[in-house]
Amino acid sequence: MISIIMPIYNRAHLINETIDSIRNQTYTNWECIIVDDHSTDDTWNTLLEIVKLDNRFSIYRRPDHIKKGASACRNYAISKSKGDYIQFFDSDDIMHPEHLKSKVENIGNEDLVICKLKSFTGTFNKDLFFFKSESLKDTQDVFQDFVTGSLPIMMVAPLWKKDAILKHLPFREDMKVFVDHEIYARALFKIKALKIVDENHIFYRIGESSMTHNFYTDNSKGLQSYFISKKTVLDLDSNNEIKFAILKMTLGYFRAALPRHDFISSRKCLDFIEEEKLCYTSSLKLKYFRIKFFYHLYKLIGRGETKYNFLFKL
Repeated sequence: MISIIMPIYNRAHLINETIDSIRNQTYTNWECIIVDDHSTDDTWNTLLEIVKLDNRFSIYRRPDHIKKGASACRNYAISKSKGDYIQFFDSDDIMHPEHLKSKVENIGNEDLVICKLKSFTGTFNKDLFFFKSESLKDTQDVFQDFVTGSLPIMMVAPLWKKDAILKHLPFREDMKVFVDHEIYARALFKIKALKIVDENHIFYRIGESSMTHNFYTDNSKGLQSYFISKKTVLDLDSNNEIKFAILKMTLGYFRAALPRHDFISSRKCLDFIEEEKLCYTSSLKLKYFRIKFFYHLYKLIGRGETKYNFLFKL
């Protein structure tokens, strides 16, 4: 049986669409455990009606003694799960009808199987079920490809064998974003292979209220979580390819802070680069010196971050 793990908060206006996509799965041996993070809208009453129609859904309210947040809700839901497989899912996303079936049929002897994801905004259009996108490339090094970004694996992408992911749980509850990246880095470190369903079988809604969306708009609130996730990676393996990938990512967030004149966040990015020694060659150190020089100059002048953006790149 597959245990679908779903945290929820204030999704009364969206949850039925998600629930219908789960009910419409051609694979029927599943349970869906939903933990409400004390929603303030009509979410709980909507869930009560859902349970009346299908007893494969189980609903819980996050106990008061447990920390608020999606990670705590997922941890609690997993403690209630009975399946042999774990599928994490979000309360505003959509499953293709063949999603669970294709994963169960393809996982074989591996610890996980992933599928492709397609984003959408607003109301879901079922025509997206037929959308074809670029194939996921085969990987020879799961961990390396994941942490350098050449094999993106979002929270909901894998179906896990429960015993494979369980030893890496719980999710960290002190992180605002990159929770999936942190735990998947640890989980994938010793995994040599995975299965790939090369179809768009999960459709994720891009919403302005999501923590991830807000982070990319203003990364000041989630920057510490980013550092935690990258530190986890570097503690596992800090080869030069990984260091360079993290250096480029960190400079990206550094540049994103400049138009907002958020010098606290930009300084933290530079401090992280120095603390983790991400500039590992003389050439990188020279380029980093140039970035720091023009950063201090920009702080004095207070403008020009767009026109001279190239000066802050490697």
